[in-house]
Amino acid sequence: MLKRPKNDRSTWSVNRGDKAMDKGRVKSDTGLNLRDKPNGHVIGVLRHNEEVELLDEVSFFRVRNRAGEIGYVHGDYLEQLPAGTGTSAAGTWSPHFEPVTYANARFVGEKIRVDRDFTPELDKIAGFAEQTDLQIWVTSSIRQLNNQVNGAIVKPAAKSCHHIGHAIDMNLLYRNELYNSKKLRKSHHPKLPGPLLDFIQLLRKDATLRWGGDFTTEDPVHIDDNLYNRDTVLYQAKLDNRVNRLNA
Repeated sequence: MLKRPKNDRSTWSVNRGDKAMDKGRVKSDTGLNLRDKPNGHVIGVLRHNEEVELLDEVSFFRVRNRAGEIGYVHGDYLEQLPAGTGTSAAGTWSPHFEPVTYANARFVGEKIRVDRDFTPELDKIAGFAEQTDLQIWVTSSIRQLNNQVNGAIVKPAAKSCHHIGHAIDMNLLYRNELYNSKKLRKSHHPKLPGPLLDFIQLLRKDATLRWGGDFTTEDPVHIDDNLYNRDTVLYQAKLDNRVNRLNA
């Protein structure tokens, strides 16, 4: 039996172990804090409509997200799905490539065109920029399949998240000063203003986002969700769908 913390008035039920009982979906439009225990420390954030496995059924649900993190969320903000509801490794993502235009006041520069399934990641990036009082100057989003990128600092990858609209290239704008690839390299970090370092750390700590400054060949203006490595099958399905659309 789960023990209830002091001063917690939630109704609890029997712990049924780590075997997933059902599925749940986040109802809150603004996302939902993931805590290490009921009313405990925040260890992550679940996005609107993100699906999780329900491990324990209580006023707080013990859940596992697609990144494998286990924590607690309040049941008032989670929609329970019927048992046996299936999802892909990437939650409810579609195997189809669906380009959309994304806009947010924190993004400036080139128009952002991405796959629809990448827009929640852009919402998170915009949130990080708001927390650190930065703007993101976008220089590239969906990339042509021939890999030709004007002014590229780093040679484009053969298998790139840009090809399926799951990446952006950017500079950071802080107090009217633009910080480009040279200024954002790790060797320059001792000279960077604190908010830029905070923004980079938020990217690094995120469960799905990846900052290119940590690549073997540094690419500090790149951000993606690492879909090629996290779910190669889904990445290939989206890429094939894009190619088929072009050839149709």
